[in-house]
Amino acid sequence: MNFAQFLLILQARKKIVLLTLLVTVAATLVVSLLLPKTYEATSSLVMNYKGVDPLTGMALPGQLMPGYMATQIDIISSKNVALRVVDQLKLADSPAVIAQFTESTGGKGTVRDWLAELLQKKLDIVPAKESSVLNVTFKASDPQFAAAVANAFADELPEDQCAAQGGTAEESHQLLRLPAEGAAR
Repeated sequence: MNFAQFLLILQARKKIVLLTLLVTVAATLVVSLLLPKTYEATSSLVMNYKGVDPLTGMALPGQLMPGYMATQIDIISSKNVALRVVDQLKLADSPAVIAQFTESTGGKGTVRDWLAELLQKKLDIVPAKESSVLNVTFKASDPQFAAAVANAFADELPEDQCAAQGGTAEESHQLLRLPAEGAAR
C-alpha cells in the first residue's frame, strides 16, 4: 500500500472520521462545562537545613542527608500541622462549616479534626527536582481560599521546626539573636 492508496481509504471513510472528531469535541466540551472549576495554589519553600555528618563531624546540606526531604514532606502533611492551619484560618468558627460537618458526620468527632482531614486530602507536597525546594499545592473551588491554605501550610513549617527543636518560634528567634547582640557589644 502506498501513500495514494492510504489517502483514498481516508477519503472513503471521511464521514466516519469527521463524525468521530465532532462527537469527541462535543463530549469534551460538555464535560468541561459540567465539572466544577478547581483552582490550584502553590507555595514554595526553600529547605536550608545544615546537618552534621555523624562519621566525619563535617556540616552537610540537609538535601544530602538521607530522608531529609521526605521528613519535611511528612511534617508539612501531618495532622498536627493541618490542625494548626484550621486554627490559624479560623475555619472551625464558621456556622456554614459547622452545618456541613453536622450533615456529613452526624456530629461525630470534632469540627477541627474533620476539617484537618479535608485539608490533607486536597494538599499535595512535591519536592522540586535537583533542588532544595518543596512545592506546597492546595486545590479548592475558590482561588483565594486555595492560596490562603497553601500559604498557611507553608507558614506552619518554620513553627513546626522550632517546636521540634524544643521551643516556640519566638524562643528560637531570641536564642538566635542573643549571640549576635553579645558580639556587638
